[in-house]
Amino acid sequence: MTKNAMMALRVLVLIATVASIALPVAAQKSKSKTSSKADHSKTVLATVGSEPILYTDVERAFQKNLTRRDTKFSSVPRDTALDFLKLYTNYRLKVASAKERGMDKDEAVINDIANNRRLLSETWYFDKTFADARVDELARRRIKELKIGIILCAVTDPVSKRWDITKSLSKANAIIARLNAGEDFEKLARDSSDDKETGGNGGTLPWISGGSIIKQVEDESYGLSVGRHSAKPIESRFGYFIVKLYAVDNREVVKFRHILLQKKDGRDSAQSDLFADSLISILRAPSKKQQDLLKARGVEFTGDVFSDLAKAYSDDKNSASKGGSLGAPYSRSGGMEGSASRLVPAFEEAVFALKDGQISNKVHTDFGVHVILRDSTKTPDAAMERDNAKRTYRRLYFEDDKRALYDSLKKAYGFEWVDVIYTKLLSTIDTTKNTQDTSWWEPITEPMMDQVIFRMDKHSFTVRNFTDSLRRRMDLRGYTLNRAGMDRAINKITDPMVLERATADLDKKYPDFAALMQEFNDGILLFKVEEQEVWSKLKFDTADAKVFYDTTKSRWMSERKYEISEIYVFSDSLAMALRKQLDGGASFKDLATANTQRQGTRDKGGSLGVQSPRTNKLAKKVEEQNVAVNGIIGPFAHDKGYSIVRLDAMVPPRQQTFEESITELAPAYQDALQQRLTAAWLNDVRKRFPVVLNDKNIDSVWGKKSKK
Repeated sequence: MTKNAMMALRVLVLIATVASIALPVAAQKSKSKTSSKADHSKTVLATVGSEPILYTDVERAFQKNLTRRDTKFSSVPRDTALDFLKLYTNYRLKVASAKERGMDKDEAVINDIANNRRLLSETWYFDKTFADARVDELARRRIKELKIGIILCAVTDPVSKRWDITKSLSKANAIIARLNAGEDFEKLARDSSDDKETGGNGGTLPWISGGSIIKQVEDESYGLSVGRHSAKPIESRFGYFIVKLYAVDNREVVKFRHILLQKKDGRDSAQSDLFADSLISILRAPSKKQQDLLKARGVEFTGDVFSDLAKAYSDDKNSASKGGSLGAPYSRSGGMEGSASRLVPAFEEAVFALKDGQISNKVHTDFGVHVILRDSTKTPDAAMERDNAKRTYRRLYFEDDKRALYDSLKKAYGFEWVDVIYTKLLSTIDTTKNTQDTSWWEPITEPMMDQVIFRMDKHSFTVRNFTDSLRRRMDLRGYTLNRAGMDRAINKITDPMVLERATADLDKKYPDFAALMQEFNDGILLFKVEEQEVWSKLKFDTADAKVFYDTTKSRWMSERKYEISEIYVFSDSLAMALRKQLDGGASFKDLATANTQRQGTRDKGGSLGVQSPRTNKLAKKVEEQNVAVNGIIGPFAHDKGYSIVRLDAMVPPRQQTFEESITELAPAYQDALQQRLTAAWLNDVRKRFPVVLNDKNIDSVWGKKSKK
């Protein structure tokens, strides 16, 4: 993206950021006396020259700040609204100034606007055409969990080693016929599924939710009724699926803990079971006698009996130290948050059969016998699930949906290969090479170069057009010269053309898109004119800065500093002994001279000189503890040893000279200069583009200004 385009992106943030500074939190929470339900969208709040400033445009800018995106502009107090309106009219004055100078006719600006439109229209078009609806659907699905079974029909061709479409479809139809006749789904999955892993489990999958399985199977699953199977085979790149829906439930995210008992040290399975029974009895109704017995065995009770027993007895050492917790919350369709790892089925079923606060019976798995406590349950947050759904959709489905849309548009726009020429081209060139080869096109004859190879939207493209693109465009380097590579290359060439046509009327179709484009376009103009009027003039002028210094002298004071001495030793016992001597009246300097172990300070009686609390930790500690002159603090751990510190003297702040204050003064001077230049510029622009507030309309939105 060009510099000006990046500036356009920043201006939208700038408007909201400035506004958030201008509007205190308390003011934002206040409510206007006037109802915010009235439709003020077309209300003219002000004019800048001949440009009307509509309520809806100001509200859109106001809501750019994320904390206010759902806040009605009419709901904020009148004074707050007027402050923001002033900021907005200043913004429009700057744009008017840029247009007055003809910057909107500048070729670089026109190019930036065109590039911005391409970028924005692509995202907008895809979102409005399919992505938004698909994300909403995925988010709704993620609130539910499904238990399904699958049968995969992917009959492999013995020659090509790929699945045979005809035979696979025939097999799938035959299985559906048998299911319709009443045969058992799980038995058919075991006997007939070409996915042996799931087939061995009767086709049953772990619980699924939106985004946890391939799209075709997910779509089919969410369209079935409980107990029903697919009416027809579901085609996918893996083969044909048949799906059965066993159960639907609300998705829950749970926290739980467990105690695992394994065979060990002469304790067999039966003894582990008996021990588990004892623990369950204690957990469900702990008696004082039982607790006393456990205490005698070394169990420390803290009030959380389950945690105490897990720490003492659980053989899962990773969770035992955490009171039996496996860490992250868990859902059946998502697994452990952060890792997606799954519990074994028997354990998972036991967790979800419990209510919060309940202790399970014994649960047997290959790991041993478990006792489980379900701690808490939460349902998914709808807003968070939409964010998760959006990320999942972009990662799993977006590119496929985008490709399908492009292909449908190409078909609608009359795209077609001229097959006879396409086939001839492939037979002429070496299809084992790719476009990085420097001479791959040489076998193509001149007569063939002028033949049309594909058409789209009343445009014809010759072999020469196509091969020139493959040879010269860097983004087409490395494409294979077989049919698959050629198809990818033609998509790369034609997709932008398709998108340009499809998005040509977005501005008319979507007013919000037109408004967004206008904001970006104005943003480019704003930064271009500000570069001329403000940023290019922000130069540090020593004489002008000296005048600024003279008028703001009280701001440029030196910081308070501290003259300190230290006794530093490596032993805490020695440090305590030295402090005792100091409290008894011993000389700090003498003790420092004899004992301090900080290099270079013993011969100075421990003196560290004058120190700034910004750069010296000991001085900062003295300041934080408000130590009086000759006061002593410590010992305390410091620099891998122990320090005792005395405040010898305090150096008060003083007036800095101009030269001393430059480091702090320069940014403040630049800010003041920027404000001065901006104010002078806007005052000049206002002479040609007067800003007039429409008091009557402002009163209609926020009520009349109260009289004091």
